Amino acid sequence: MSSQNLKNYKKYYPLHHFIFYPISIVLLVISLFQVFINIDHNSGFVRIWSAISAVVILMIVLSFMLRQHYALGLQDRIIINEFKFRYFTLTGTRLESLPYQFSDSQIFALRFSEDEDLVELMSKASENDWSASKIKENIKNWKADNKRI
Repeated sequence: MSSQNLKNYKKYYPLHHFIFYPISIVLLVISLFQVFINIDHNSGFVRIWSAISAVVILMIVLSFMLRQHYALGLQDRIIINEFKFRYFTLTGTRLESLPYQFSDSQIFALRFSEDEDLVELMSKASENDWSASKIKENIKNWKADNKRI
């Protein structure tokens, strides 16, 4: 495998980047062109092509939203695994071995706590069944997460 550099670092998904989006944009241009050509004729073609344009726009927007959804889902999994590793590093025990099972939102909130306060905060959160917002309110030393999408 060749080493990564400025010329080859980008990654493309051919089906998405070179087939789906170009075809969608061509279809959108054709449908909008048809709307403008037939706009003066007061025919049913305007409604049909307007509907086709709306559907194509919706497809493009939804595909962008779906990409973001996948990224956020993956990011959530990474945060949970990083937190489990962080807890194991601090305590030598697995997070899953605790009697109280933290929800994903609680873990997302706990990750903002510095290492020296984390175990104590986790203990209080599990004893009182704190929500994510309550956990965040009780963080003494805030640890920023500046890489969240």
